[in-house]
Amino acid sequence: MADDREGVVAANRRYWDRSTPEKMAHGSYPLAAFRAGESTLFAHEREEVGSVSGRSLLHLQCNNGLETLSWARAGADAVGLDVSGESLRVARDLAAEAGLDAAFVQCDVYDAADALDRRFDVVYTSRGVLGWLPDLDEWADAVAGSLADDGRFYLFEGHPLVHAVDGDLDAVRSYFETGPHERTESDFGADERHFLTHHRLGEVLTALASAGLSVEFLREHPFDYWHRWDRMVRDDAGRWRLPGDPIPLSFSLLATPA
Repeated sequence: MADDREGVVAANRRYWDRSTPEKMAHGSYPLAAFRAGESTLFAHEREEVGSVSGRSLLHLQCNNGLETLSWARAGADAVGLDVSGESLRVARDLAAEAGLDAAFVQCDVYDAADALDRRFDVVYTSRGVLGWLPDLDEWADAVAGSLADDGRFYLFEGHPLVHAVDGDLDAVRSYFETGPHERTESDFGADERHFLTHHRLGEVLTALASAGLSVEFLREHPFDYWHRWDRMVRDDAGRWRLPGDPIPLSFSLLATPA
């Protein structure tokens, strides 16, 4: 199935439908902070995207909608899109609970431009999204097709280097591996078959350029968005770092139509 894009997407949708309730109950999401009225966006995300007040924003692979709703709190006309119906059920419940106005659409990210039939001032995606995609070129085309002529695309993601090393920075696999690779995962009670694909940084940039986007900046960061390894420590902004900041753990980029 690994060479069958539709089969990979379907397997990953089943994984998220099954795992979302357990993930929500696990305590790995900042639900208390969100319910207290705080944003779940990191400060550097808000700074790098800029003001969204009064602007349309599409959040691709929005998962449970926490970041979508945080952008809505910041004044955006926000739409979240995800392949998992269970994740979107949670997102809609959170929106109703918080009294926030945001729309949520179930759709394969590759079909986003056709399904929504509108273009957005901002397209945003972040935090562990690219590995679920077997094809970056089609993803980049969907991003470009969803952007207004003067729009901007923002991505904050784990650095691909971290998939080649362990917490002691010993090499555990090749940075140049290909995929998709089949996995099962017992965490969160979701031992459902799914597929992850390793995408190198150069592949991300090339896909966006091939789709007609111009990268305005690429920034590599010494912090991660989750507690990936035991010896990581949390910084004042709530992000996770290795002592001494030895390697990049994440990156962000902003791209616009060329």
